[in-house]
Amino acid sequence: MKFKRNTKLLLIFILIIILGLAGCAIIRDKLAVLRGDLIGNRFEISVYDHYANKTLKLEGTKITVGLFENEANKDAEAIGFESSVLEITINGNQMLQVGNTVIFAEEGLNLVEDFETPSEIAVNNGGGFVPFDRLINDLKNKIGKEKIIIVSSQMGIPIGVYQGEDVYVTVPENLPKMTRLNIDGRSLYIHRANYVILDSNMIR
Repeated sequence: MKFKRNTKLLLIFILIIILGLAGCAIIRDKLAVLRGDLIGNRFEISVYDHYANKTLKLEGTKITVGLFENEANKDAEAIGFESSVLEITINGNQMLQVGNTVIFAEEGLNLVEDFETPSEIAVNNGGGFVPFDRLINDLKNKIGKEKIIIVSSQMGIPIGVYQGEDVYVTVPENLPKMTRLNIDGRSLYIHRANYVILDSNMIR
């Protein structure tokens, strides 16, 4: 009985340590999502064509994104909607969009547009046992690590660069063709874009 109790206490202690370490990025990210689908202080929505030209810019304080749901795009063989049409609600107003590159950036995130994309990166040091390296990188991602995000249009034309000291990356289950990043506590969503996410020390 005492052994079981000690085991439970040990497991709780380990869980607290893990949550404490992971709390830097994961917990902040979960709290941001709990505020709403894409709710922050203020979001800027930028729409780009295939040639990286910004064709539309919108701003709002309460934004939600999901698949446009109606009978025409309902999947008869599965539960849900199989549509590429996004329904974006901005402070109660509806916007439908399909095919474009869309970036949802919370206020405070700066897109650096005047930059030189590295065409060659030499990484000759570090690493070892690949499964261990992947495990360490996974843990660091959960804790948050310094990264550079290079975003391009679907034609591969550079749009801009985001960077942060504490970056967490995930793919939302309920948002199609979209990647979510938490950069230093602020949310960034990238939809239908080419991108490369690098550890910052790779290009120093």
